[in-house]
Amino acid sequence: MDRRRDRNIGTPVRKSPRALAFASLGFLALTGCSGLGGGSNAPADAALACPKVSIVRDLAEVTQFRNGGGRDLTDVTSRAALADYSGNCDYTSDGVTVNVNVFLIAERGPAMQGNTANYRYFVAVAKPGEETPTTKTEFDTSVTFDAGKLRSGSREELAPKIPLPKDANGKDWKIFLGFQLTPEQLAFNRAQMKQ
Repeated sequence: MDRRRDRNIGTPVRKSPRALAFASLGFLALTGCSGLGGGSNAPADAALACPKVSIVRDLAEVTQFRNGGGRDLTDVTSRAALADYSGNCDYTSDGVTVNVNVFLIAERGPAMQGNTANYRYFVAVAKPGEETPTTKTEFDTSVTFDAGKLRSGSREELAPKIPLPKDANGKDWKIFLGFQLTPEQLAFNRAQMKQ
C-alpha cells in the first residue's frame, strides 16, 4: 500500500458570507479540521496525487423546519453545515482509497423537540473530465445536543474507493460531498445565497 498525504486532496468550497457567519457563531469548536497535511515535493508524490475533494456549494448547508409550520426563524428545528474536511489517499494495486474526515457542525433551532437532529449527506465520485458523478452513496448521521447547549458537531469518516489499474493516477478524479436535500431545502439554500 502506498499512502499519499496530499494537501491538494481538494480545497474547501469558498464559503458564502452566510456560511461564514453560520460557522463563525462559535460552535466550530472542533480542532484539527483545517489541515490537509503537507505534501512532499518528491517526484513520486507528484506522479500519484490524490483525487480532488470538494463540498458542493448549494448543498453545504441544510435548514430543517417543523412539520406544518411556517418558514421563518421561529420554525427552524435545526441547521447544519459541512464546514471543512481533511484527508489523504492510499494507492494499492487495484485503485485508490480516499480517506476523508468531514466536519459537520449543527445548531439547535427554536422549534426543536428533543435533543437529536438527523441529517443525510452523500459522497459522489466523478470520472476525469466529467462533472456528473458515476457513483453516489448516501449516509445518515445524527447530532446530539448536550443539555443547555445550542451547538454541536460530528466528524464523519469516509473512504470512497476508485478502482484503477496498477500505477494509474487518480488526480483527475473528483469527489463531491454535500447534504441530500429535498427540492424545498435546495430552493431555500439558493434563496439565502441571493440575499
